[in-house]
Amino acid sequence: MPIVATAGHVDHGKSTLVEALTGSDPDRWAEEKERGLTIDLGFAWTQLGDHDVGFVDVPGHERFIKNMLAGVGAVDCALLVVAADEGWMPQTEEHAAVLDLLEVERGVVAITRIDLVDADTAELAELEVIEEIEGTHLEGWPIVGVSSVTGDGLDALRTEVITALDAASAPSTTRSRMWVDRSFVIAGAGTIATGTVLEGSFSPGDDADLFPGPRTVRVRGVQHHGGPAEAVAAGDRAAISFTGSVEDLERGDLLATPGAVTQTQRLLVGLSPTRAFEEIPVRGAFHLHIGTASVPVAIRRVGDEGGYLVVADEPVPAAMGDRIVLRDSGRKAVVGGGRILDPHPADRPSAEAVGILTAALSGDADDHATALLEVHGSIDARALAAATDNGSPRNGALVADAWISDSVARDVLDRLHEAVTAHQSEFPSRPGMPKSELASRLGHAVEVVDALVATSSDLTETEGAIHTTSFSNELAPDDEEAWASVRKEMESSFDVPRLSALPLEDEVVHFLLRRGDLVRIERDLAFTDRQASEINERVAELHDGFTVSEFKDHFGMARRQAVPTLEWLDSIGRTRRAGDGRSVR
Repeated sequence: MPIVATAGHVDHGKSTLVEALTGSDPDRWAEEKERGLTIDLGFAWTQLGDHDVGFVDVPGHERFIKNMLAGVGAVDCALLVVAADEGWMPQTEEHAAVLDLLEVERGVVAITRIDLVDADTAELAELEVIEEIEGTHLEGWPIVGVSSVTGDGLDALRTEVITALDAASAPSTTRSRMWVDRSFVIAGAGTIATGTVLEGSFSPGDDADLFPGPRTVRVRGVQHHGGPAEAVAAGDRAAISFTGSVEDLERGDLLATPGAVTQTQRLLVGLSPTRAFEEIPVRGAFHLHIGTASVPVAIRRVGDEGGYLVVADEPVPAAMGDRIVLRDSGRKAVVGGGRILDPHPADRPSAEAVGILTAALSGDADDHATALLEVHGSIDARALAAATDNGSPRNGALVADAWISDSVARDVLDRLHEAVTAHQSEFPSRPGMPKSELASRLGHAVEVVDALVATSSDLTETEGAIHTTSFSNELAPDDEEAWASVRKEMESSFDVPRLSALPLEDEVVHFLLRRGDLVRIERDLAFTDRQASEINERVAELHDGFTVSEFKDHFGMARRQAVPTLEWLDSIGRTRRAGDGRSVR
């Protein structure tokens, strides 16, 4: 169902006009009836042409501007109301500024109360409106004079609204979202949330995330136009009930597809000032309005092209491209508005990032994802999907749970190659640089190293170590000669020295262990490969039930060597211990 939102100065006849168009009074509260002005959002619906249309009547009084902002976040068409006998007024200007900042493209201007003025005054009011909306998104909107009392102009107004709605189109989206504008409890039905479905749809039985939180809730039932429905979709005025108890539900909460939205307290946004300000003030008691939420924030300018870092007092659910309005409660004025560029920016975002992200706003979800990846270099895949409505970068690689941009991948691969080459020069006898060490040095996950090595024609992996394809780890001739001498000495007796006492460099010992020339028996004991083979064979010469002492004497080794050697033979299954004796398998 398309939504039409009214806007305009207090007491210019918005609610009366909605009642004349729909036959329903949108003012819901007794206080509104008594005071003769709309305090909270009012709702009514009717049939206009082929459209089942919902009207959101927003307050015009300055004190209730927050409620007005809550009502124009998901509209297909705006109806700006200007009284012919009063003309353009302060709240008219502020409401028009909000519509302009939210880039509401389709709308109609209704000049009301023409029954109270002559034709010349009505014409002057129309000329004033044309002048005031020039240069804004409202420029070119049709202007219709009407009287809610006599009915003059109502048919022409309906025709213009129908024409505007015919030109509207539902956004393409993979997620569902609805900002809550009011909530209440009904006995037997539980907690009810009402709002305008921003995108997607909700049906009974759906799971959803409720923000702040997120909290997981289940939709019990949905209503539309006061009656049960199978589903509510984008643009529909909806009442949604939930299974079980839902506490602390209030205006400003968001209902969304599970996992489709994240919340944040830091936002990079693009802001434009209203006509009342040459630029966004840097100091003020600012409130960020997004959907139906209003959150106190502090702002800091980023560059000179409208970029601002916004830090909120509390978490807000947000996605790239969401429209926002900034109001200063001290100045009692809307000072600017725009769109979210990055819901999770760097600590110190750059002016270049603002330009890249701003340029991408006019594109689709994939363009948004591409720009965010370019700015961040690497980004968690789930966070990117939530920020961009499941957008996929046009460049980059998905590695494990993260996207990596092409430029970052090239840079990391260059650093990877440099680190591996330096490691090979320093440790020529090692098989390469361990992946875990390499990943830690680069500041990326092991999966990233795996993916980048797979793309390289000059790097490969051997047993968890990364090396260049041309690299062959081997001992230097002097080290081989030293090893030959040590081997000869060791193989003269099984009473070998401790491993740490061998007259060899540690790197040489590690190399010989990897190559298999040395067989480690325990931490500080090793035999040559030939000795280990001989022990394995000659142990069969012993009788069943032989003891440690008999084994020691048979091989001519000390007890410090015999005990761990027997335990090694047990571990490889060559011998089996039974009490103090052993048998050969």
